[in-house]
This record gives sequence, C-alpha cells and structure tokens, in this order.
Amino acid sequence: MAMPKQQCSKTSFTAMAKLVTLATVMVSLTACAINPGNPISAVQADIAAINPTPLQRIDSDEQQQQIQQRVQQLLLTPLTLDTAVEITVLNSKTLQAELFALGVSATQLQQASQLPNPAIMLTRSVSDGDYATELEFGFNILALLTLPKIRQLATNRFEQARLATAQRIASMIADTRHAYWNAVAAQEVLRYIEQVHTTTAAGAELATRMLQAGNFNKLDYLREQSLLTDATLNLVKARQAAYSSKETLQSQLGLWQQSEQLILPERLPDMPTQIAQWQSVAQDGLDQRLDVRLATLQLAFIANSAGLTKATRFINAFELEVGGNLQDRSERSYKAVLELPLFDWGSYRVKKAEYQYKQAFNHAFATGISARSALRQSYYQYSAMHEIAQHYKNAMLPIQQQIAEENQLRYNGMFISVFELIADARNQINAVTGYVNANRDFWLAKSQLDLVMIGVPVTINSSTELPSVSSAAGAEH
Repeated sequence: MAMPKQQCSKTSFTAMAKLVTLATVMVSLTACAINPGNPISAVQADIAAINPTPLQRIDSDEQQQQIQQRVQQLLLTPLTLDTAVEITVLNSKTLQAELFALGVSATQLQQASQLPNPAIMLTRSVSDGDYATELEFGFNILALLTLPKIRQLATNRFEQARLATAQRIASMIADTRHAYWNAVAAQEVLRYIEQVHTTTAAGAELATRMLQAGNFNKLDYLREQSLLTDATLNLVKARQAAYSSKETLQSQLGLWQQSEQLILPERLPDMPTQIAQWQSVAQDGLDQRLDVRLATLQLAFIANSAGLTKATRFINAFELEVGGNLQDRSERSYKAVLELPLFDWGSYRVKKAEYQYKQAFNHAFATGISARSALRQSYYQYSAMHEIAQHYKNAMLPIQQQIAEENQLRYNGMFISVFELIADARNQINAVTGYVNANRDFWLAKSQLDLVMIGVPVTINSSTELPSVSSAAGAEH
C-alpha cells in the first residue's frame, strides 16, 4: 500500500504546481504594476522657478563623497544665493528624507495597482486508511472588476503625494533663501554699527578729556556718554543678529561644524530698477501654484472615489473559489462568496462620499480665492519694499551725503565743533543702515513672491529689524 500512496502524493503535488502556475500567469496578465516614471524629475519641474539645481537621491557612499567634494568646492568662495540653494539641495538630510519618502509613495502606487494575492487552501482527509487531498483556489473577482478604477485612484493619490513633496522641498529652499538674505544683511549692518561705535567712542573720549581740562560742561559730557552706551548696546545686538543669522543659514545648508568655512559676500546685491508687472505675476502664479493643482487632484480623487462607492454599495465582498480533488481530476467544485447587505445597505458610505466630495469642492474653490489673494498681497509687499528701498537709495542717501559735505566745509571753517561733525557722521551711517534693511526687505519680499507664485506656504516671516544708529541729539555744545 505504500507505493500507491507515494505515487498519489507525487501526482497531487504535480497537479498543484500546475494550478499554482496557471494562477500566477493569470495574475501577471491582469495586474501589471503602474510605472510611476521618474517622480524626482517631476518634482524638479514643479519647483524649477526657485531651484535651478537638479534634485538627486543619494543611494551610495560614492555619491555621498561626490556631494561632499562639491559642497567643499562651493564653500571656498563667497556664497551667492544660487550656491546657497545648491548646497541645500545637495547636502540637506531633511531634503533627502523627502526624496526617499517620494520613493515610498511610488512603491505604494505600484503595489496598489496590482491585484491582491489569490488564496490557496489545501485540504487533506483520511477515511478507513485511505486519504484524499483537495486543493481550493480563491480569487477576489470584485478586485479584478474594479482594478482600472483602483489604478486611477492610486495614480491620483500618488500625484497628490508628489505635489505635497514638491511643496515641502520648495519650503526648505525658500527657508534657505530667507536665511541667506538675513545673514548677508546682518553682516553688512554689523560693519556700519562697528563704525558708529568707533566714532561715538572717540567722541566720548574727547568729551572726557575736555571735561577734565575744564573746557566742557557736564551735561554735554553726559550726552556723549549716553550716545556711547546706546552705540555699545546696538553693537552687541548687531553681533548677536549676525551670529544667529549665520547659524540659521548654516543649519539650512546642512553643514556640520563648518561655520568657520562659510564665507558671505560683503554686501547685498543692488536691487533691480524695474520689477515684474502684476498681470504676469497673477497669470503665471495661478497657472503653476502647487496648492491649486493639489486641491484639484483631491477633488478629482474624491469624485472618482464617490463613483466607485456608488458602484459597489451593495457588494462589499465577492469572491470566487475553484476546488479540485488531486486524486480524482474529474472532481471539481466551485464556490461564490457574496456578502448580503442585510444590515448595511451601503447608503451611509454613499452619503459620506457625497459629503466628502462637497467638502473637497468647497475647499478647492476656497483655495483658488486664497491663492489670488495671497498673490496680490505678496506682490504689493514686493512692490512697496522696492519703492522704499529706491527712496532710500535715490533720496535719503544723496541728501545725507550732501549734508555731510556741507558740514565738513563748516568744520574746516571752524563754524561747527567736532561733536557736531561726529553727530552728522552717525546720522549718515544711520541712513545707510536703513537702506541696507530696506534692501534686505526687498529681497525677502522677492523670495516670498517667488514662493507664493508656486503655491507654497511661507514658513518664515520677515526678519526682525536689524539694529540702527540712534539719532539722539547731542551735537550742539
């Protein structure tokens, strides 16, 4: 009896292997995974307006070494806005985490576009020394019927994830641009504050000596000392602002203990004489804003989901199983499993889907209104900052320069004292410091406008006003 059983077992496994092979072929033919393409390139295209550096995911130590060499090369020269963005794109671990998360989303798309694995149940029964082996093969027919719709929804969901990734990466780049402008401006202002402190300290020292010689009254002496204390306080604030802004920039660049290698330019670049017109900003912004595109995708996703819910409201589970006796090939069994909607007729799921669609519709409409409002607000801020900086450059600075020249002539003719000349120098530097702040605010507003035009929430507000020179009186003695 042993030989027939072994022969029967061999036949059983052969038949089972054929059935499994047939099932595998059927699944492979009906459920090929969707190829998401190159999502990193798509994200790069979404944010190309603020990022000229191609995004790349670092997958090997060799790539990491090449990146480090490139970063070290960029740090050898004074940092520009473009090189700061490039270092962030190449070196930021947070940005790398976003690119790997995008890879996870692409993999989930491929997984969701395939059919679920079929089920195989092997039953072995023994009766009076004989045994029989039955093999049942189950497949979810509903999953097969709804596969095109599922693939469409999975693709939509992936596109939403891709746009959300583009938004977050764009925010990182915008943070870098803000940090760059703040750091350069803080360093430039610090140099002027140091000049003011040196000039004020010289005036206070001269007042001390004149008081000791009996040629200066105490009230004027105290005024000079008060100006020195203000200048000293401003110097401490300016140094702290320069240090803090540089450390913030270093963090955005993803540098590790390399602040001493960070070389900043001596001054901010000159602003352009002409700015973009509102019509072009409004049109380009509404066409390319990521949040508008994301809201549209979400609305389409909800609409498609609602359609699928209505189509399957009465069918929650529909499975087809095919069974066969491996000892008797002529014996077959077929089983269909259908869940009966005795208690849940699917009406609540349909109503929920309808409410979700209406919610998404109103959200998309509100997003469009908010987008245009944000564009207007950001553009007017950008325009106003340009006008203010131009006023400093074309009006206030030339007037202060002419005043300084006239006071120098009066001092040479002994019509004013040295203290009045020092006070005038402080006022002139104060105007220059105000121009630096206005110039920085313009570039910050420009960066914010660029960000708003592609529909990314602004995560950094305008920086705190950098210290300026006190215009307190104390010149006449």
